[in-house]
Amino acid sequence: MKKTTALLILLATIILPVSCVNEIQKITEEEVRTAFDELFIAVDENPNAFRELVTEDFIIFENSRRYNTDEFIEFISGLNVDEKKRTFKNIIIDTDINSAHITLDHHGEFIVNTPEGKQKIVVDWLESVYLVKEKGELKFKFYFSEAIKNTSIPFKEK
Repeated sequence: MKKTTALLILLATIILPVSCVNEIQKITEEEVRTAFDELFIAVDENPNAFRELVTEDFIIFENSRRYNTDEFIEFISGLNVDEKKRTFKNIIIDTDINSAHITLDHHGEFIVNTPEGKQKIVVDWLESVYLVKEKGELKFKFYFSEAIKNTSIPFKEK
């Protein structure tokens, strides 16, 4: 009887943890891409929605400047952009059960109203992003974005 009980306990300590691990799912690349798309919809179309997509302690380093959530929303809300076109390349996504990391190249072309008149601004960034699961939702905790090329030219309308 003691051998049978000991064997059952041994099997339970091996099988139970393994079966529990199988029930916990990694964050999928699709979840990460969806969250990323939602972030840029907020940035480009509704900056106030940005707050719902980030953690309370969110930080972004944008072109050598550190912003918290409120500062970043103020920054993007103050931009006077008529047209935006973004492309993302070389996207690498790593995930586990609680977090995700993205690295990518980001290309943007913007028609911006400035005191000198309309400018076409073309920017290439290198970016790194960290997301965490918070109350079952994927939230942005940290964003690093550094311009590696930035060109501004007067814009002539056709």
